[in-house]
Order: sequence, then C-alpha cells, then structure tokens
Amino acid sequence: MIILDKADIEECETVFHKKLKVKLKEKGIDGRISFLQDYLDYIIRKKTTLPPDFPTFCREIAGLDDRSGWIHITVWNQDSELKQFAESKGYECRVEHYD
Repeated sequence: MIILDKADIEECETVFHKKLKVKLKEKGIDGRISFLQDYLDYIIRKKTTLPPDFPTFCREIAGLDDRSGWIHITVWNQDSELKQFAESKGYECRVEHYD
C-alpha cells in the first residue's frame, strides 16, 4: 500500500484537469472577442510565443456557451498562465476541480 503525504498530493495536482471560470466583461460573442483580443495583447506585450494550440484555443473560446457571462476553460493547474492573464486584465475568475 502506498501512502501519500500532502507534499506528494500537491506535486500530483497537475495530473487532473480543472476548470477556470472567467466572467466576461461583456456577454455573448462580443465578450468572447474582447477576451481573445485581451489574450493576444497579453501574449504580445509579454513577448512570449503563441502557444502551439492557439488556433484551437480561439475556436474553443469562440464556441463556448457563456453561462450568464461566464465561460469555463480547461486548465491543468491552479497557477495556469490563463489564470494569470485573466487576473492581470481585470477579469473575475476562479479555478475549480472537476467532479
């Protein structure tokens, strides 16, 4: 039997995906477009390269339901770059575990 302590569990945190809930500044397609514009601006100003899955990410954001102005994005850890981006651009957000 393997017994894990808290440090082991925290290291394994990224194994299970989570959902980043972001409240859009505007509801609907305009809010999703603004979100993508803000994300592209964030990436360019940080002088980082576009993620290899950027086109897929854009399609995902454009097609998401906005649940009363909130969108849910899959992330792999609590300190996701997407969470850092959302907080830096003034979006209300939180990370939750999938059930």
